[in-house]
Amino acid sequence: MSVSRAFAFLTLILPVVTATAENSRPQPIDSGATEETQNLLAHLHHIGWHTDSFMFGQEFPLSYQREMKGINDPATSDLKEVVGDHPGVHGSDFHFMIDKDPHEIVAHKVAALTAYESGSMVTFDFHWVGKYGGTHSWHKEDAKILYNVVNDNDKRGDVTWFYQSLDEVIRIVNEDLQFPIVFRPFHEMNGNWFWWGSKLKGGPETYKQAYRILVDYIKERSDYFLFCWSPDKDLTLEYYPGSEYVDIIGFDGYGQGNPKVHWFTVNDMIEQLEAVVDFAAKEDKVAAFTETGYDTKNNVDYHTTRPDWWTQSVLDPILASEKASRIAWVLTWINSDWSGPYTPYSGSPEPSKEAFQKFHAHEATLFQEEVSSRSIYAPLR
Repeated sequence: MSVSRAFAFLTLILPVVTATAENSRPQPIDSGATEETQNLLAHLHHIGWHTDSFMFGQEFPLSYQREMKGINDPATSDLKEVVGDHPGVHGSDFHFMIDKDPHEIVAHKVAALTAYESGSMVTFDFHWVGKYGGTHSWHKEDAKILYNVVNDNDKRGDVTWFYQSLDEVIRIVNEDLQFPIVFRPFHEMNGNWFWWGSKLKGGPETYKQAYRILVDYIKERSDYFLFCWSPDKDLTLEYYPGSEYVDIIGFDGYGQGNPKVHWFTVNDMIEQLEAVVDFAAKEDKVAAFTETGYDTKNNVDYHTTRPDWWTQSVLDPILASEKASRIAWVLTWINSDWSGPYTPYSGSPEPSKEAFQKFHAHEATLFQEEVSSRSIYAPLR
């Protein structure tokens, strides 16, 4: 079945599957998941299907700031200085806990622990540095690694390297963090920029098998993981590894509402979020907008051109769609001296800060104080 025909079919059956999703209490794909991990999934499901709100998140909010003077004090953040609260979802990345200098590694771990202890959800992606190219970007030799893993071909040492890398991820969670996380491995696989992406040797079949191998390996060694699958700009189901390997179905897309961006519009955002929610309903999963933001290439600061972007191009269109509003969270990217800004900071123009304060105050957006009040790691009542 083509993707377009599949979406049409999902639209026809939405009332039935939505009712099923609303009335269910899904269990993690890891049957041995800790009680806190089970509770977290139940809360995510409840926020998505039973409330008219979603959590707001950002990548590295407690360790990076726009006007950086070294690693940030985890008690503050750009958003704390603008709206008086931290994000309700804390984004992190295993690359920054494995490949950076020891001081920065510790700082990112402390930030994640602080977010968890403050009641926020913590989600990890992994900009996995390849074995050959020295980066997470596509490299012709790194693009062969997963093909060798799924075929158990260790002539180049790729299989050994793959599992050793996962062992360090597992060690960080089991020993250093010891709390539930949402893990988004191999994200944006339908794009051509990562070594696990669309130019992967063996294509989607290799990708799906590698994702399954990763999930099975982690499940046998840790019970703190929920697993999220998130393509870029299009719900490309040919890469979907199967619902027995996924807890959360996500979607990444940047630049909607930017007049210079023509490849991803607000209408595209809503169309794809609705498709994600349709599919999540059918598979009894949680849906999420796992990455978004104004296009900030070449250091274009949206705060001076579209100060109300977060309301006009994200919040209002999502709330106007019964389907799209069923997501559990929205996460944006890093504010630092080398990234963004994706949210206002102390030096932003006043119209930008005032607009985001209204975004924060809206009843549909959940920041740390509101997420903490829900006790997302305790049983759902």
